[in-house]
Amino acid sequence: MEDLNLLEEVIDSLEQDSNVLRIKRLILFTCNDTWSNDVNEVKTLHIRQLVRELMILFPNLNTLKQKLNSHVKQLSKQSDYLLAADNIIDSIGFLYTLRDEGKLPNSFLHPDEAVAITYRNEADIIDPDSQSTIPHRHNLKYLTNLFDLRADISRNISPLHAKILLFSSLHYRFSPQERDWSALYTYDLDDLMQLIFQTYETFDALEQQLTQVSQTLDHAEDAKRASAVILQALRPFY
Repeated sequence: MEDLNLLEEVIDSLEQDSNVLRIKRLILFTCNDTWSNDVNEVKTLHIRQLVRELMILFPNLNTLKQKLNSHVKQLSKQSDYLLAADNIIDSIGFLYTLRDEGKLPNSFLHPDEAVAITYRNEADIIDPDSQSTIPHRHNLKYLTNLFDLRADISRNISPLHAKILLFSSLHYRFSPQERDWSALYTYDLDDLMQLIFQTYETFDALEQQLTQVSQTLDHAEDAKRASAVILQALRPFY
């Protein structure tokens, strides 16, 4: 049985934690590889949304622990952020247990599911030409299980080429000769596919970005092939 009260207690405990700013910064950094020194910006971030994103991107608790630790190692104040990481694991680890026991409200990890179900139920009366207006975020839940997508992509191109293209499309142009590989290795292919889908709301925008970026990368032919394979794999989700 789902227990909304337990979820709210965990969210509230993180919000009230004296280390809440570091907790928010570390979650933001772990999910998006983005660091913010702007205190006011960090304060506006909602713990609920950050925790949700963390659990969607890292459905396995052990993987989350590894990601948090690898990101902490990149920071100058490691001791402070190790404490924040411990607080995150202690609190969110309980949510993983609730999820596995079927007690975590389904709407927490799938906030758009009810809307998506409504669209499916109304499929018989919706004009097919109008379905393109349905926001792609309603399909987000289908990307939480990325095994088939990853397998399709890896059968046709090197996963490393796919990662470099997706990373470059989300952050900055990655060059093996100029950049430290540690930034790229903070993500796995699943993470990057989830993020690219969340970032580009239309297929046209995604296609334009991947095509443009692929032309700027080292080994351009490999990058262009990676672009074509990724676009073919993600097209059905838009």
